[in-house]
Amino acid sequence: MLMLIKNNFFTLLFMTFTIIFSSYSTSAKAADSNLLIDCIDDCQGIVTKVEALGGTVTMKYQNINAIAITIDESNLKEFLSSITKAEVFKDILVEVPSIDPDGTGNFRLDTVEGFGTLDAQQITALQAKDLPAGFEYNNILSGATELNIQGLNGAGTVVAIIDSGTANNPNVVDALAGRVIGGENFVPGASEPSATSTSNISHGTQVGTMVAGQTFFYFPTGSIIIQSLLNYMPESVYADFPIAGVSVLPLYGTAPDASLYAMKVFSAFGGGAPSSRTFAAMDRAITLRKNFNDGMPSLPINPGCGAEEDPCVYDSLPIKVVNMSLGGGTLYAAGSLNDRFTEKMLEVGITPVISAGNEGFAAITGGSPGTGRGALTVGAASLVGNERFLRDLQYGLGIGGLFRPAEHHQMAAFSSRGPSTDGRVSIDMVASGYATLVQSNNGGISVVNGTSFSAPATAGAAALLASAMPNASAIQIRNAITQGANPHILGDNSGQIDQGSGFLDIPASLALLQSGSVNTALPKGKASKKVSKNIKKIGYKTVKLKENDDDSSDHDSDDETEIRTYSSAMDNLLPGEVAHFFIETKKDTKQIAITLSNLTPELPAADQNLFFGDDLYVKLQDAITHDEATIAGGYFNADTTMVIDNPQTGILRLAVMGDWTNAGRISADLSITEIREERADEIAEGEVAHGGYSIFEVLVADGTTQVDFDLSWKNNWGAYPTDDIDMIILDANYAPYFNGATFASPERLSVTNPVPGVWTIIVQGYTVHGVNRGPLSKWEFRATDQNGDELENLTDMDDDDSDSDDH
Repeated sequence: MLMLIKNNFFTLLFMTFTIIFSSYSTSAKAADSNLLIDCIDDCQGIVTKVEALGGTVTMKYQNINAIAITIDESNLKEFLSSITKAEVFKDILVEVPSIDPDGTGNFRLDTVEGFGTLDAQQITALQAKDLPAGFEYNNILSGATELNIQGLNGAGTVVAIIDSGTANNPNVVDALAGRVIGGENFVPGASEPSATSTSNISHGTQVGTMVAGQTFFYFPTGSIIIQSLLNYMPESVYADFPIAGVSVLPLYGTAPDASLYAMKVFSAFGGGAPSSRTFAAMDRAITLRKNFNDGMPSLPINPGCGAEEDPCVYDSLPIKVVNMSLGGGTLYAAGSLNDRFTEKMLEVGITPVISAGNEGFAAITGGSPGTGRGALTVGAASLVGNERFLRDLQYGLGIGGLFRPAEHHQMAAFSSRGPSTDGRVSIDMVASGYATLVQSNNGGISVVNGTSFSAPATAGAAALLASAMPNASAIQIRNAITQGANPHILGDNSGQIDQGSGFLDIPASLALLQSGSVNTALPKGKASKKVSKNIKKIGYKTVKLKENDDDSSDHDSDDETEIRTYSSAMDNLLPGEVAHFFIETKKDTKQIAITLSNLTPELPAADQNLFFGDDLYVKLQDAITHDEATIAGGYFNADTTMVIDNPQTGILRLAVMGDWTNAGRISADLSITEIREERADEIAEGEVAHGGYSIFEVLVADGTTQVDFDLSWKNNWGAYPTDDIDMIILDANYAPYFNGATFASPERLSVTNPVPGVWTIIVQGYTVHGVNRGPLSKWEFRATDQNGDELENLTDMDDDDSDSDDH
């Protein structure tokens, strides 16, 4: 092979990084200038280097050895090359979670004619009545009411809410009157409203009402709202009170007397929050609690505070619980900065309650920091009465029972599932998260969906327990909720990776604390270098694909092709029940075909769901081990085959659900076929460090009509942790292609009618953890034309002056 000319190499190197780092903000990842640095040792030397290069340290964290920086792209190469031990990560965005994650809708109740709020005298009269157990809409089945009646309401407990802000204006958000004691805004900008403003996005206020809301609304007894509730959830309303023809619907959080501290990380003007900002809020919560532990008085540092736009700010607070109804992807469950903060919280006395995410219902879809070992990670259940109520509001009185005919409670289809890649169940327990009743920052009353709302219901439970047992440690509170959860509330045969230990049961958790029978250990996974081994340790095996020797196969076969198959019968899936299958894909996996046959509903057609019939709901999740990445699926009531070409390398997760709207059970047969095909030889291979890169050139000959580029590496989605290696390509005219700089593994790019000439390939170690296979990540590169012939590598890789081993 020809050796890259030295003089040209350094010119090319400069041009390459100028192009890459000035254009990278248009790629699938966050801008390269915003970075998170895990200093490992001392941060000061790194701070000095950043400042010497004209960069800015935007965050210095107090409770973990890390910083966030902004640095000019033109100086990024020099900066990365100067770091010998620290780990560098992109400061990715965390999005505000949707309140309608499955797209089936929510509903605003205060638009109904006759809606009103009880005045103080009416509320006093109502509270003097004997309150029936379970009267609160949001707290049915959790046992919160049982403790509320005993006078345990979370008084004296501070819950910090890291979110979009939590409104403090009793004239607008009366459900939180007197509950929000202050807050801090982590979003920069002079025009940004305060952490307790009603001008913020509603999400954080809605979350707050799930924790500590307390108010009463009334509607005409003849309204669809009251009539539907009397049909499905009669214990949630007071019929014909305070006068005949008017009925009351209470909105109560789990801990209605808890105090809330708003920690705002999402802008009022939309967009996500960089991870560095959510870290800052977590870090600050830890500092506030540490200062309290050290004896600092809990007094506002801004006397005269308390107005909506002037919240009280503290330097010391007895925070017992932090709620985070947010999350994002992770390559390193339990090991990322975000995840490690959850353990720091427990150490100082804070129980971190984190939403599991809305990326389900396939396995291994939980996000960070919910994948942290210290997190109390909460999935969402869909209670039958709640969904029927919502469907009545959407489609008409009585429709809810036809839309959701099965009588049992289920997991919400959108709720993310475990396990984590290090081999923990990861979903600790579940609470109601479908059609939950909340108040928004503008005073509106809605029923909304998401693990965003099952988490604060559980955060309120943690506050109740902390109030009742003030000497209990944070980890005891966490584990009492997990141990006390009821595995028998859901009737859909949910397994541990679906519902964790079960549905929230606060009295049972309190009894465990009172008896002293709560363990103080955190769950720990196998954490080997292979995800398949990690999940096998807790009982989840990959399917065994057996080599097919049947020459009658419909697939073309030759010596370079290998066909493997697997089959299984799925018998009597209940409505909402999910059968999980883990399919290991290799580098040479060419195709996966999923066939569902003999779909057999238990009930005759006349007795099935009136609108949809009874069917299967299917998702095939790509190998990516966080976030939803569905590559095939849908609703099926007849035989079907789904074919996926060139899946990513790792473990695909097939989830087959007896549709949650089914009236009865359903059975089907499953067949999985894998085709493995010998790949073209690699034309380059090497190792790359975190932040490092390798550069080489390939020749695209005249007359080439298509080129396929393929970059694979050993620490793919099947490895723990996963490395992220990027493939950035410059054509013969130095036009950049960033389509190979995503979270895919392998990275692939096809170019039709490519410009002939010398093309430049940059292999960048975007994230290399250096944990289980040494500090460098091994990679292979392939490039073929339309005939399958390999392109010529013009670079002598043995004499390559790349920076792949600089640090």
